[in-house]
Amino acid sequence: MSNKEKLANFLKALDNAGIIDFDKNRFNHRLKLQKYVFIARKFGFRTGYSFSLYIHGPYSSTLANDYYHIWDFKDKKAIALDPRFVKLVRNKSEEWLELAATIIMIGQRYEAIDTRTLIELVKTVKPFAKREYLLEIMRNLKQSNCLN
Repeated sequence: MSNKEKLANFLKALDNAGIIDFDKNRFNHRLKLQKYVFIARKFGFRTGYSFSLYIHGPYSSTLANDYYHIWDFKDKKAIALDPRFVKLVRNKSEEWLELAATIIMIGQRYEAIDTRTLIELVKTVKPFAKREYLLEIMRNLKQSNCLN
């Protein structure tokens, strides 16, 4: 199955779970989808998308290319989403998703990193983020086994 087909099935699952009814014409939907796909990898959603740290956190240009070319996902077969993933991301803001995905990405890059250093690195790329909020997000991510 191609990445584009997997993505269409993932979009259907997100819609079914009440997470997002994706509209590629809305910036916040595109931003959220980038983070959903990135975070879902921690829950077994496998694609060939590679991500780089960008302005709003992890970003994949090939993912963007694919979602711009999906015309309709409503008739697709939804994949099974891990309930822990659904619980983690449902009703989360763009800011939460951006910070969570950035924490995961930096944490993966520096596996033995301690909490204080991880927060400092995240704050260098996201200076608007409050320390307390980052700690709260990290607790959520640890509870969901998203941080090693």
